Amino acid sequence: MLPEEVKHRRLLRFFGIAFALVILIYLGAFVRKFEIFSGPVRDDKHGWLGPVIRGDLHTVDIGKVYYYEGTSFSSYQMFRPLCATWLWVNGVGGKG
Repeated sequence: MLPEEVKHRRLLRFFGIAFALVILIYLGAFVRKFEIFSGPVRDDKHGWLGPVIRGDLHTVDIGKVYYYEGTSFSSYQMFRPLCATWLWVNGVGGKG
């Protein structure tokens, strides 16, 4: 191989590993923040949000699902792709 090709492959490998590491950290943060084996959470204005946030005092159990009474949706917004995937896997529609 030419030295230039080796440099490109090393650079591509470095960015691939960095990207995979960021994805793994994001997934780990999602699992740490949410109860992934809980029921889905719903809000009247925002629809289905995702799983229950660990230790959250604003989530109320209303039967098979939970209702979110809080005003801050930042955790659900930060993890929107994973929450939507979690809702899809659990058979719940993404939008109310």
